[in-house]
Amino acid sequence: MPKSKSSKEAQDNSQQEPSRTLLGQILVELDYITIYQLDESLRIQREDKDHDRDPKPLGQILLELGFIGPNQLIRAIQVQAEYRKAQAGK
Repeated sequence: MPKSKSSKEAQDNSQQEPSRTLLGQILVELDYITIYQLDESLRIQREDKDHDRDPKPLGQILLELGFIGPNQLIRAIQVQAEYRKAQAGK
């Protein structure tokens, strides 16, 4: 009997779909941040959700922590838009 996927595995698979290109993934691919910086930023975002606060956008957290600059964030958002546009055209 095949094992069912854990929610973590299902989440990982959904994040790999090209139509769901995530900002954090793009920032890592562009070598603007490390996977550890992404994990730290996502942890902070998750803590906000866990404490019933509106979570800050990932880009804002990364800027506040000094992991990226405004120009890097703008470029990553442009790349994300290009990916999504290319996927929509398929």
